[in-house]
Parts: sequence; structure tokens; C-alpha cells
Amino acid sequence: MKGSRVQVAPEALSILKGDNMGNKLTDSEGRVKVFGFRSGKSWKMIIAVLYYAVAAFIFVTSVINEFRYYKFEPIDVILVIIKYVFIFVFLFSPLIFLSDFKYTYNIPLFRDKEKSKSVIGLIIVLGVCYLMMQLNIYVGSNLYKSSVKEYTLKNTAQAVAPYEKKVDSDKLKVLLSNLEVAKGYKVEVATDKSFKNPLVKGDYKKSLFTIKSPKLVNQKKLFVRAKSYGTVNKKIIEGDWSDIKEVKITTPKKIKDQATTGKATTKKQSKDKTSKDKKK
Repeated sequence: MKGSRVQVAPEALSILKGDNMGNKLTDSEGRVKVFGFRSGKSWKMIIAVLYYAVAAFIFVTSVINEFRYYKFEPIDVILVIIKYVFIFVFLFSPLIFLSDFKYTYNIPLFRDKEKSKSVIGLIIVLGVCYLMMQLNIYVGSNLYKSSVKEYTLKNTAQAVAPYEKKVDSDKLKVLLSNLEVAKGYKVEVATDKSFKNPLVKGDYKKSLFTIKSPKLVNQKKLFVRAKSYGTVNKKIIEGDWSDIKEVKITTPKKIKDQATTGKATTKKQSKDKTSKDKKK
């Protein structure tokens, strides 16, 4: 209506000013929201500036040194990133949880802005961050990696896949499941599943290799098993033996033809002998 006034609520005015998400550093009255600067007292602001400066220096130099002087595997990079997320929260927890930004009003123990609850909440946050940092450091430590490597070597049996072998050949090609922590693989070939008297015992560095031995020639049955080994803290650790795999023995065509010819000749000779005896 003409001459009427429209009243705008403070919340709507805040939205019109672009402060609906509470992301500005100052409120509607110009007061700083960051913890340490809210009261405007000089001594508090000096302490806050010094604390944030030292925290930022520790965080930045730690990250630079970590990625500059150490080499990481992909999983280590993920662990380091997670570790520094908790370090950041630990160092800047007063800024994150005690400032007057809108998101803090949705966090239990910090939403009411009561000193006692805020202290309890801050202690919990610092404790969780510290525990997670220590856990992350342990997971990335050599002690943990050594224990994982030793467990893997001891409890991971190799999967064996022997190729077909010709009966007159002295070579057998074998493929094992590759184990990254393994230094090498011990392999045995025998004519029976008990492996009491193996025909061949070998030590191989790669997971795909060829066994060569005159003992393999003209064997009707062959069985293969393998196990991995590695060094953990200067000690040799061996794994479990794999499942026993039987080798498929094939007869070359020439040998088959020779055998067939030999049988036919023998049969013919016996027939000839029988006919001669009858004539007599």
C-alpha cells in the first residue's frame, strides 16, 4: 500500500548482506569472530597472533620436511595426509571450535558457548586427535611394517600353476602368485605327494621360472609345491607350503608314432611266427 513501510527482520537483512552462511570474519556490529580477537583486547590479540603464527610455522615446516626428505609408497602418502589433517585440527582447535562462526552452533559442547562445556569439548577433541596421530604414526612405522611383512610371509601360501611338460623333456615351466614382500621362492618337484624324496629342489628369485633337470625326463607323474621367504629385521622368515599341484605330462607325436609302429611290428612278427609254426 502507498505510504506503508516494510519491516525487514535482522536475519533477512543478514541474508541480503551475504552473511547467511556465517563465513565472514566479522559480525553485523563489526566484531571479529575469530577466537582471541572477539573481545578486541590487545593482550588477547597478541597472544592469539603469536599462537597462530607458531602453529602455522610448525604445521608448514613439518609438511615440507615430511615430503621433502622421505620417499613414500602410495599407501604412505594417504597415511601422511590423514596424519596432518589431525595435526591441523590439533594445532588450530581453538580457532576451529571456539570461534563464533555459525557451524560451531551445530557442534555438541560448543553450541552453547559455555566455558565449562567448551573446555570439556576441547579436551575431547585434543585427546582424539592425539590418539589418531599416534595410531597413524605407528601404522607408518618400520615396526608395524616389519610385523605386517612377517605375518604375510608366514601365513601366505603361494599359488602354483605348473605348465604342461613333455614326457621326454628335462624342462618344466612354473608360475607362482607374486608376493611383493618375498625375497625369493623355494620350490620342490617330486613323483609323489608326500615329497619324501624330491627329484628337484630349487631357489628362485622370480615368480615365473623354468626348472631344468635330467631327473624330469620320462617321469609319468610329477607334483610341484612352493613357498616364499623374505628377510625381516635381518632374519629369514619362510612361509607355508602351497597346495600341491600335479603336472600334466604329454607325449610328443613322434614318440606316439614310434610306440604305435613298435606295437604293430611286434604284432606282425608274432603273427608271422604263429603261421610258420602252423606250416611246420
